[in-house]
Amino acid sequence: MGRGARREARVVVVGAGFAGASLIRNLPSALRRPGETLLVDREDEYTFIPLIHEVAVGRVHPDSVRSPIPPLCSRRCGFLRSEATGVNLARRRLETPSGEIDYEYLVLAAGSGAAQPPEKMAPHFQLFWTLEDALQLRGALSAAWMEAVSRRPKREAGVLTVAIAGGGATGVELAAEIAVLFRYLRQRTVRSPAVEPRVVLLEATGRLMGWLDAYFHDVAMEELARLGVEVRLNAAVEEASEEGVRSGDEWLPAGIRVWATGIEIPGLVRDLPGEHDPTGRVRVDAHLTLPEHPEVYVLGDAGLYEDPRRGPLSPTGSVAVQQGPWAARDLGRRLRNSASRPPFDFFDRGYVVSLGPESAVAEALGVKLKGRAAHALYRSVLLYYLKNRRDRILTGADWAMERTIGRVGFDAVSRSGKPRTAAFSSGGRS
Repeated sequence: MGRGARREARVVVVGAGFAGASLIRNLPSALRRPGETLLVDREDEYTFIPLIHEVAVGRVHPDSVRSPIPPLCSRRCGFLRSEATGVNLARRRLETPSGEIDYEYLVLAAGSGAAQPPEKMAPHFQLFWTLEDALQLRGALSAAWMEAVSRRPKREAGVLTVAIAGGGATGVELAAEIAVLFRYLRQRTVRSPAVEPRVVLLEATGRLMGWLDAYFHDVAMEELARLGVEVRLNAAVEEASEEGVRSGDEWLPAGIRVWATGIEIPGLVRDLPGEHDPTGRVRVDAHLTLPEHPEVYVLGDAGLYEDPRRGPLSPTGSVAVQQGPWAARDLGRRLRNSASRPPFDFFDRGYVVSLGPESAVAEALGVKLKGRAAHALYRSVLLYYLKNRRDRILTGADWAMERTIGRVGFDAVSRSGKPRTAAFSSGGRS
C-alpha cells in the first residue's frame, strides 16, 4: 500500500503514451474540470518510441523525440508523477508509492516493455525499447567504428558485427538503419576499418514480421539484401557471450548484440483477473473494459481486443490512437447515462515499416507501396503522430539537415585522420 494522503478523481488514467494521451486530448467537457480527471505516469516526459531507431544511428536528435507530459494536462486534467503498483478492484483504488487514489472509472494505458532474453543470455544482450537503449546502442556503434579504424584495434573478430535477434518491425527497421550508417561512415572516414562491417538479423521463424501481410516480408528481404544485411530465418539464438551468439551449429562473432524479439506487459496488468495471452495482455470486451469490471478500461498494448472481423488486434500504435479517443467518447456516454453505447470499431488504416533513410514498405487502405513512395508515407505518418508542433519542427529539421551537419553522436574523421567531434552530443541542442 502506498504512503501519503489519499486522492480521488472521477477518472484516473495510467500512462501518457499513444492511448492515454489521445484519450486526454479528447476528454468530454464534463471531465475537463479540477478533480474530475487525473493522469498518472512514472515519468514527466514522453518518448516517441517509433523514432528511436533513428536516434540510435544519429539521424534524429534525442530532444526531438522527448515531450514533457504536464503541458498535455493543461486545462484538461491533473497530473501525478508516480508509478501505479497495483489495483484494488473491490474498493476501486489505484495503489501508488504516493498514496492510494480512489476512482469511479480507471483507464489502464500503461503500454508494454521489451521481452527479456533467457536468463543465461540476458547479460550479453542489450534491449532496444527506450530512448536510453537507443543512446546506449549509439555509443556502442560509435565506439566500435572508432576502434575498427584505429591503427591497432584491441580485437578484430566481430568488432564491427551487429547481431540483432528478432525479425519483427523493430529488428527490421534497426537492421536497415545500421547498415546505412556503416555506409555513411565509410564515406566520411579517411581510414578504412580493419574489418568489414556486418549486420546480421536473426529470426526464429520462417518469415520477417510474420503478423503482417507476406508483402512486407518479401519487400524487406529484397531491400535488406540490397543494403548488405544478412538475414537468417529459422535461426533462434541459443547461446550468447561477450564475443558473439550461437544459432544452431553456427557461432557468430558479434561485438554488438541487440535483443528485439517482442513485448512484455507490466505486472500491473498481468495481475488483473481474466484471460491473458503469453505476453500478459488481458482480454477486454467490446467496450475495451474488463468483463467482470466494466469500470476498468485497458487500452493500447496491454489490452487484448478481438475484432469481430480481424480477430485479435496486434499491439500497435495505430490501434492505441484509435482506442484513446473512442474510450473518451464512451466515458462521455456513460456520464450522460446514454442508452446507446456502440462497441469499439477499429478502422484498419494499414501499416508502414521503414527500411532506411530513403525506403520503406507499406500497405495503406489496401494499397501496397514500397521504396520512396512508402518512405514519404512513413515520414508523413510519424510527423502526424508526433505530439506537438515543436516536435514536428525539430524532427523535420533533423531529417533536412542530416546531409549537411552529419549524424548526431558520431565522430567523423577529418582528412588528417584525426577524430573530429560531431555537431551534437547526447545532451541539449547546440
